[in-house]
Amino acid sequence: MNMMIFLLFILCFTPVSICTEAKVKACPPAPSLQCTSDGCEIFNYQGIWEDRSICKATNVAWPTSEPQLLRAVAHAVQTNQKIKVVSRHAHSLSKLVCVDSEGLIISTQNYDSVIEVNRKAMTITVQSGTMMSDVIEAAAKQGLALPAMTYISGVSAAGVISTGAHGSSFAGKGSGVYEYVVGMRIVVPGSPFDGYAKIITLTEADEDLKAARLALGTLGAISEITFSLRPMFKRSVSVSAIFVANDRVSVDVAGDGSNSILGTPTTVADIETRAYLLDSVQAKADVVAICNLVGNRTLRSAANGYGFLNHEKVFTGYPVVGFNYRMQTSGECEQVPGQKDERCTPTQILDKNETTCSWDRRVHTSLYFDVELRVPLSRFREAMKDVKKIRDLNPERMCDQTIISLRSIKKSEAYLGPTEDLVTMELITYRPREAGTPKWNEDVFEEIEQMVIEKYGGGLHWGKSGGYLFGGLAKRTVSLEGFLKVKERFDPDGVFSNDWTDGLFGIGDKGVEELRDGCALDKLCKCREDSHCAPEKGFLCKEGRVWEYARVCRKNNMESWFLTSE
Repeated sequence: MNMMIFLLFILCFTPVSICTEAKVKACPPAPSLQCTSDGCEIFNYQGIWEDRSICKATNVAWPTSEPQLLRAVAHAVQTNQKIKVVSRHAHSLSKLVCVDSEGLIISTQNYDSVIEVNRKAMTITVQSGTMMSDVIEAAAKQGLALPAMTYISGVSAAGVISTGAHGSSFAGKGSGVYEYVVGMRIVVPGSPFDGYAKIITLTEADEDLKAARLALGTLGAISEITFSLRPMFKRSVSVSAIFVANDRVSVDVAGDGSNSILGTPTTVADIETRAYLLDSVQAKADVVAICNLVGNRTLRSAANGYGFLNHEKVFTGYPVVGFNYRMQTSGECEQVPGQKDERCTPTQILDKNETTCSWDRRVHTSLYFDVELRVPLSRFREAMKDVKKIRDLNPERMCDQTIISLRSIKKSEAYLGPTEDLVTMELITYRPREAGTPKWNEDVFEEIEQMVIEKYGGGLHWGKSGGYLFGGLAKRTVSLEGFLKVKERFDPDGVFSNDWTDGLFGIGDKGVEELRDGCALDKLCKCREDSHCAPEKGFLCKEGRVWEYARVCRKNNMESWFLTSE
């Protein structure tokens, strides 16, 4: 069955390096939890939340077994603490894992074992903190494969399904990894009679699995997950200027290719040199320099197969053929084993020649918004015509996002899943490091995002950027009402919820939009007045140029730029 990722426009600009030659030795990725005697701070992979706030928890638990997980939840419930669960590397940019300062954060860093691979049933059962790289490799050893997988493997099993992470396909049940969950064990709050916590076991025969397999971490602490598998197969990948053809082929087809599209470890010196250069040209709005920087990086990427390797560390040409578990996903950068090295502490990397992931928060790396817009397939062609209209007003103003990766998601039965087939459109755009700092082409992407959500009934990836755009999107899912009924039974007091998730679901008077000075610059609001932008720097709240109902932050002198391009 064919899977395609269409690539629009001409150039490519990504926040990671796929061409750098890495040393064998590298720093392990920074952990998502950083703890001191005063408690723990929770980080996503960039080290910054959309509202630039700090996520802290006074209490932390590190279970290694289900009884320990049960006791941790029970103690928190008994003492009226809120609970959130985080894995070894937290990739979600939205505030799903933030808990109030007096709450409990449960780390599944050491709760990461593969429990069983059942060849006869073609299933695999794992603990919730198991990295997906370990899941797919354990299955592969038995000649089996996960039908769908995200493009990064350095994420946990529970994190993947809880946020609705996906690959790209309309085949079978589609590309959502959560669609292939056939069993779960979840620790939920209980009564004093239950000992304040209990375990719920779900199978495909249980309607509640439709809520649990994609729940944003709000039903309880996932203990175990069982995925369905299929016989191993290979993938054949070819890339042209227009699209990526990614076909499933027989294991008999020759080839031992792999996917390193998300990068091998890169030296700290290289990471920081690129980041400081990008910061400089972005701050100056040096369009020529930005376009040249993007173009040169694209040429290097294309020459190296965009990260696809025919064998070992070499790209020799297309097609690249390899086993599914090596081709569908990438995560070499995060699969560095832990090691005692005084140059690589959880808070800093002291040696500039040491290597790490190019997004490691311990170094000066570039920051990005990562917005995945989800467009109904039935309206996709119409939506893309409008996106091109915005681009054509002045193509140079989209120079730092001149590739748009499109993927597909099939309609779902999961309550928080999509009601119809979707095409996703991912916009990865530069984010200024300093609060209150507008970006020179801020308005272009704000208009595209608002247009897709408001005009075309679009949605967002639950675990990526979006801020205020998330408001009301839960109502566009299969059954928000059905989900909330299950949530009321599993966690009636909202122990596993926070203000952010309550705002997503429209619980009480909570919301996800925050009106304040400069709020539109961090996607906290849709501007209503100039103060929501940066009027002192010349950025005012203006109407969209294609989607007239858009309200975007645009610099005054950009008006003449557009007019001369029309």
